[in-house]
Amino acid sequence: MADTVEPEVLVNAVLGKVSDVLLNGDGEVLPKSDDHFLAFLNIGIPAHKDDFNYALEGFGGVYRRNVDANDLEKSTGPQERGNEPSIDQQLAADALQKYMQAESFHNLTNLIPDVSGIVESGRINNWNEEGRISDVYAMALQHSQVYDNEPDEATTAKLERWRSKLVTTRKEKDIITDEEVEVTEESAIVKRYNEKMLAYLAAATEYNNLRISAMAGKDQEAVHRMAINGPLLQMKVRAAMNDWSSVGHKGDVDKLNAAIQSVEDRAFVLMKQRYKEDYVRSLLTNPNSGTNFLYSAPASPSFARDDAGWSEFYFNSSSYASNHQWKSSTSSVAGGFHVGAFAAMGGGQVEKRRFEGKLDTKNFRMRFKMARVPISRPGISLAYLLSGFWRFDQSNDIHKNTMISTGGSPPEGLMPAITTECILIKDLELHFGESHSQFLSQQQSIEGGGMVSYGPFHLGGRHAETQGEENVQADWSDQGIRVRGIQYLGFNCFMLKKSPNPDPSITQWI
Repeated sequence: MADTVEPEVLVNAVLGKVSDVLLNGDGEVLPKSDDHFLAFLNIGIPAHKDDFNYALEGFGGVYRRNVDANDLEKSTGPQERGNEPSIDQQLAADALQKYMQAESFHNLTNLIPDVSGIVESGRINNWNEEGRISDVYAMALQHSQVYDNEPDEATTAKLERWRSKLVTTRKEKDIITDEEVEVTEESAIVKRYNEKMLAYLAAATEYNNLRISAMAGKDQEAVHRMAINGPLLQMKVRAAMNDWSSVGHKGDVDKLNAAIQSVEDRAFVLMKQRYKEDYVRSLLTNPNSGTNFLYSAPASPSFARDDAGWSEFYFNSSSYASNHQWKSSTSSVAGGFHVGAFAAMGGGQVEKRRFEGKLDTKNFRMRFKMARVPISRPGISLAYLLSGFWRFDQSNDIHKNTMISTGGSPPEGLMPAITTECILIKDLELHFGESHSQFLSQQQSIEGGGMVSYGPFHLGGRHAETQGEENVQADWSDQGIRVRGIQYLGFNCFMLKKSPNPDPSITQWI
């Protein structure tokens, strides 16, 4: 096996291991994922821990007075106000910032992933958005017919009681008009459910990471670690599952969902109306832009404040020897990404500068923390789209033959796939081995304070966003590259089965 390879080959091997860790369970401790695929961003999107304050704290303004982690003595006690804005102004500014954060997360996770380049063996793709999830779902609600049946009053009351345990509606003052508006969000037990699910995903990813590294028999350290620590990690996975089941109310939430589904299968007129109401209640308006968007958030945002949900990932020469790889049908090289070093100038314009030379696999190393964070969308129900009790209005010539998904391999349609999890990384460390000095030299030649990336990994510099530019902090030295902060690496995407797929036995539609 060659000790030096093209940059594309090496980054594709890294992404191959990431995909093995996230998708390929052993079928015993961890189930395999046959209906998901990974969509890696072309360039990682940086995130700040405060970007998720709205999910952690709600939309109410929070006054943070001179809080400085590096100067704690000045963060408490009497403060001199000087020309500091009033508390009311700061509360309003914080609330406004949270609406902007919520809209930004919605815009990122509302995009429909492209399925055209999926390779069956690896189930991976480059990230190419194809439309908006909320638009397709709204159209399905607006132009659909459902099975025409009506529940009795007792069943209707029972359904409402069950739903109230999963979803709560509270009133909140509009920041501009001071009028009270209704906001729909998960209940306390669902939030606990999501928190424990995040912990389980972290334990499962840690176990799968070590299992994948040891399975090929090329990484001696991983083999020893698996032999010694494998049973302990399996216990950790099972303990996390038990914690999710007991403290996280897994059985209760799953049972409630199943009960609601069983009733809604018999009362689809009621169900559709409630889903419309959930959609409307989930709509928010960004006071800054005036645009409407659906509330969405990380299912458990605690990862932004501490190490909850994060697991270690590493890649070295032994990992490369284990033949982790994937290919894209649109690629002309031995992998999915045709990449080297990229320079991105101001305004979001990207100038691709390929790394001139080959990279050393023998001494290459990469390490980071990784989290898979489920996306919560209270206003959107996949259960509705995947049920057999609805169809598009057959009297509507425009929509009657529309397909959300054909359910093929890969599926086609308006929304053949949907993002279900954000794949986040932080504390990235990277060293290119014998090629490191050459890579440093080429990075230093980039003018204008541009941006550098390796595949989907953001290695520092300016990142253009709709709200301006953010500078990603990175330390470049002979000892390696260290990138501070969180960045989006990509998304885990669910491939929808055929939708709509109406039950042929139904003859009454409304």
